[in-house]
Amino acid sequence: MSNFIQDSHFGEIVDFDGNIRTALRASYEILLSDFNIGKVWQFASEVFDDEPSEMTTASASILAWMLLLAADEYELAEELKDSIFTLAWTEEHAGSDLLSLKTTATPLSDDPNEQQFHVQGEKWLINNSYHADYHVVLAKIDPLQSGPRSLSLFLVPHSSTQNWERLDTHVLTNMVLTKYEINGNGRLIGKAGHGLSIVQRMAMPSKYQCAYLGTKMVGHSVRATIDHLSTKTIFKEQPINFNNVFRQLYNLATQAAYQSFLFYRALVFSDSSFLAFHGTMLKSFSLLRNNETMTQSLLVAGSKGFLKESVIGRNAFDSFVLPVFDGHYTINTLMTAKYMSQYLSATHKISAKERIQHLRNKLFITEPSNLLNHSSRKIRRPEFFDYADYWQQMDVPLDIDVEAMLQSVRSFVEEVNVREWDKDGEYKYKIGTLVHWLESVLAAAEMWKVFENDNYLNVIVQQYNGLVKAFNDIVSEGVMDTVFMISIRHIALPEIENNEAFLRDVMDIHGQLDVIKRC
Repeated sequence: MSNFIQDSHFGEIVDFDGNIRTALRASYEILLSDFNIGKVWQFASEVFDDEPSEMTTASASILAWMLLLAADEYELAEELKDSIFTLAWTEEHAGSDLLSLKTTATPLSDDPNEQQFHVQGEKWLINNSYHADYHVVLAKIDPLQSGPRSLSLFLVPHSSTQNWERLDTHVLTNMVLTKYEINGNGRLIGKAGHGLSIVQRMAMPSKYQCAYLGTKMVGHSVRATIDHLSTKTIFKEQPINFNNVFRQLYNLATQAAYQSFLFYRALVFSDSSFLAFHGTMLKSFSLLRNNETMTQSLLVAGSKGFLKESVIGRNAFDSFVLPVFDGHYTINTLMTAKYMSQYLSATHKISAKERIQHLRNKLFITEPSNLLNHSSRKIRRPEFFDYADYWQQMDVPLDIDVEAMLQSVRSFVEEVNVREWDKDGEYKYKIGTLVHWLESVLAAAEMWKVFENDNYLNVIVQQYNGLVKAFNDIVSEGVMDTVFMISIRHIALPEIENNEAFLRDVMDIHGQLDVIKRC
């Protein structure tokens, strides 16, 4: 149950000084003990019942506090674990371009080791700022610098901030987003000039955190739509039993199940060289697909979704903040583009049998991790493997010519290079999108294999046809010579006695894995 309060300044908002602060302390304790970030997400889910405004508010504070850990300021993190924090990064003129920030920090003495600074500037679209005890601020010691070493991090107390103005939004209306001014003392966090590297260190695990909320929202939304259409009556029949409605619900249920699998699959491999690769995919591709699923769920549910009491519409609208906030989904897709050559040319062979068993053993299990301390050199070069060989080992019973699929993408990349479009931001983004779709097809095949359930064969078809559509759209838009790819047909559904029970079973991947393990 959500815990909102009536505030004299901002109306109905999350209870910062009640359940938010209490939950944050427990979350910090979990991270301090063994950095079990999956356990933190599960704990927050239980406390806040996955309410988006509360989850996002808590996440903002956790991520800001995690910067202390990323800067190796463990004593300070321990000292301030009763506090609410905020990420004071973005400025209205710069958006996601952190190197263009104008906030400055002036040392209070000439001592080269000075840690106390006067911080001055304006921040925009910041969550928690009015209620936070501390602001983790990105600023420049030398305002004339603009390179990666131009930014430093500062811990600024609430007393050094002023002139807050709430920014009303269409989504997450119970949060408090503001713009405000900073003009007061702050303490340097970590080393001067290392602000961006500290942010990047924290950002790797944080990419998984955002996707967790999106995945949970999809599950709640689709289940609520199934609930609604299996209880209301039209023409003396439940709509869930209409063929056209059932088919739409089947597509929604399989996509919700797949998005959940995709997230937990990524988490299984997060404590490895795939940390950044899966993180960028979740923060962009996965969140965009979540938006699509929740929007379609709202359309299928109809008018029920527009009622305030329903999570169907709320989640559909609120979910848009996850991928589009400050354009992070674009940045993450651009970051993925650099992997294409490695992805397509990998010759390393791995055992599908061993990998599938590893997934079965580790899915849905939260464990201590070392996500903050991965070697950047390691995660810049993920350990990709021979895609076609791995696919052949899985023995997928679908008419998908994987060699031809990969060759189509290679031909596209080659034409992009010949036309000298490879440095163009538009085509970098499109290449990143195709990497995501290729990985999505592979993940869908693994899902079918992990659960040994032919009802998930159509998940592979859905992802493959998604790749085909994205590929053909890109080729068409560029008036390219590369040949279009051809989509494939869905597998016919089995005879179903109870539509509602069938859909709920499709979504219950936790339960299905439990059955496999017991056997």
